[in-house]
Amino acid sequence: MWQRAQTIYLALVIISMGLTLALPFALFPKESGDITFNLFGLTPGVDNVSVWFPYYIIIALIIGLALFGITQFKNRKRQLNLGKINYLLILAMVVMLFIDTSRLAEELGLAEDAIKYQFGLYMPVVAIAFTFLANRSIKKDEELVKSVERLR
Repeated sequence: MWQRAQTIYLALVIISMGLTLALPFALFPKESGDITFNLFGLTPGVDNVSVWFPYYIIIALIIGLALFGITQFKNRKRQLNLGKINYLLILAMVVMLFIDTSRLAEELGLAEDAIKYQFGLYMPVVAIAFTFLANRSIKKDEELVKSVERLR
């Protein structure tokens, strides 16, 4: 199971989404100090602005689907479908992150240029790339199995 390329790629998806849990998404520079936008919203002390998208839930879903996909190594079709669902979830998360960051900058009275994007915002993009590579490896395995079955 672990020697297969798609398992390694799915493990890298789990690692990159795990890093998303720990790293901040963006910094908003203010004269009183930088305001950090992370998984649970803004740094304490900013009461008039709130984040409305529950990122921790979608990250848990993505990690759960990737873990379940690793265990489904005998059913490549299901594994491929789980990868496609993960695509959609990660893409939705990335879109919501960018929408939330620009909305928060606007509510804090900052220009779009002032946002300092952090590694936490880029980790889901890395997860999309690893999901793509995992799905490509699953398709190659499926084609290999089909070609061997034709030879029988």
